[in-house]
Amino acid sequence: MEGYSISFTLGKASANHGGNVEHNNRSFTADNVIKEKSKDNIQYKVQNIEEAFHELFDDAVEEYNKKQNRPCRCIDNYFEHIKKSKREEIFYEAVVQFGNVDDAPCGSQRGEMAKQMLDEYMKDFQQRNPNLFVFNAVLHMDEASPHIHIDFIPFYTNGRKNGLSKGVSMRSALDEQGFKASSKMNNRLVAWEAAERKAMEEILISHGFARQDKNAHHKHMSVEEYKWYENERSIQAKLKQERNILSSDISKENVLNLKQKLASANKKISNLEKDKSSPVKSFFYSDPDKQSFIQSKMDSMNIPYVETEHGFDAQECYVEQIRQWEKEFKSSSKSFREKIIADIDRLLVQCNDVEELYKKLQAEGYKIKLGKYVSVKPPMAERYIRLKSLGEEYNERALQNRIQHCMNFENKLNENIDKAKADNSPTYKTLTTIRFYTVTFKKGLLPCRKKFKQQPFSWTNDAELDKLLILNKKINQGATIQSMKQDFENLEQKLKEKNESAVEVQKKVQRLSRGQEAFEVLYEGKKSETISLEEAQLYQKRYPNINANTYHQTKELADTARQEQAVLKNEINELEKEIRELSSAISVAEQVRAGTYVQELVSSENIRRNADVLPNGVFKI
Repeated sequence: MEGYSISFTLGKASANHGGNVEHNNRSFTADNVIKEKSKDNIQYKVQNIEEAFHELFDDAVEEYNKKQNRPCRCIDNYFEHIKKSKREEIFYEAVVQFGNVDDAPCGSQRGEMAKQMLDEYMKDFQQRNPNLFVFNAVLHMDEASPHIHIDFIPFYTNGRKNGLSKGVSMRSALDEQGFKASSKMNNRLVAWEAAERKAMEEILISHGFARQDKNAHHKHMSVEEYKWYENERSIQAKLKQERNILSSDISKENVLNLKQKLASANKKISNLEKDKSSPVKSFFYSDPDKQSFIQSKMDSMNIPYVETEHGFDAQECYVEQIRQWEKEFKSSSKSFREKIIADIDRLLVQCNDVEELYKKLQAEGYKIKLGKYVSVKPPMAERYIRLKSLGEEYNERALQNRIQHCMNFENKLNENIDKAKADNSPTYKTLTTIRFYTVTFKKGLLPCRKKFKQQPFSWTNDAELDKLLILNKKINQGATIQSMKQDFENLEQKLKEKNESAVEVQKKVQRLSRGQEAFEVLYEGKKSETISLEEAQLYQKRYPNINANTYHQTKELADTARQEQAVLKNEINELEKEIRELSSAISVAEQVRAGTYVQELVSSENIRRNADVLPNGVFKI
């Protein structure tokens, strides 16, 4: 019987397509998934990654925090700590497959055999890898061919002198499992992956199959190595052509030209050999714009480099040129970065996936560079900017998740509308207005107005939509326009009473503070610009019960009054905020009832947009 090929691919959580747990668990359905076959998938383990971190590391974190003398060194949340540090990946994902879509597709006899072998492989994975904690593992039978996604957290258990006794580290995890690096090319990761492929091969053999090697006769070369190989081969061909000359062509001039060409070709080969053997150097930049500038220069000069998490790797022979470009770099304004963020936020809610987002950006004049790290170049900009450099909410996986959350919001909204209509609920009018708002926004007729400025735009971070959501919540709790108006009157009356109390407390604070200062002048000899000794003596006659032993009580009374004043001030602020929100809710409710809420927003936006393009902001009707 024909054998099976083996595929074992490892990805990092931070890398594009490096691991998407929501996709693996079918929280959303991609285009390549056959929905009706999802029932055949096998979920070995489904655990929230933050819960997994608590399970693994809470005891070690608590032990570590107890040893710290400085609170700033304590770790509140180890998951967020690792996520922000960027020194370690929060998790890794291995994708495992026997055969491929051509020889073992889902639904075929060989596909079912591949499923059985994958199941055997998965059941022994955790036992083989005690330092790789699997928190999510799914066998997919609803795509082209059977395969497993294994998401795991690598951890060490051998304590560290100045750190946690148990923590995240792929390198240390593999060390503890006995994998050692023999050279730079044969490191721990390479040795571990080889061991996993060996385990897959043993399963194949146990079922009577041989391992097929796809394209095994080709030596593996990186893109950069292939370029060097082609360049050198081209030069050698030219050399060979120059050497094959006829005797009749030999002349002093021809010999001289030949020698010059040979010397030039030999020099090129020498330089190529030197560059090929040049060691690799890593470049890191805290300024993403500077990195984009350097990479654009390297692209224009066809200089090879490999993008890394926080920069790129290039051969040492290019260091001098790269340093020269670094000196030429001048920091530009952040307007382009802000424009990209604003355009993505605006367009994202209109899309079903990131590919559609890229198409919409291109339609607006953007250039897109796909790859491990997606980069975009806005119209009029000089260089590409990595999406991930805009913030953690703008890498490709985060964008897909944000799109999915917006779609989930809209689906839930439609369900609530259908339910409200069936129940004849008073929230039906508000819910349909919310849907009308989202549809109008997606047509590009309304601007992004964030409720929380530092967070990316979404349906739950839309200042205008938030007013409708607050109103819907109030109506859901039984509120009506009339009841809200009555509540508004009650709050205003309560605010009036609080303000009157605040005036009285203010007088009390002033009186007690002055008395406190008077007794401090009298009994402590304090110098005061507002109270003389004679006035202090009058206070003594007015309050004969207060003497040198009891005058400290005046300070306590004054402090109590100040605390009472502070409490009243906070209550007044909260009442004023509540009144503003209720006033806004009443205004929105009246517009919703009249069916004009969205129309008025569109009208205001049209006036603003026309004012932006007419002289002096004048809008003529």
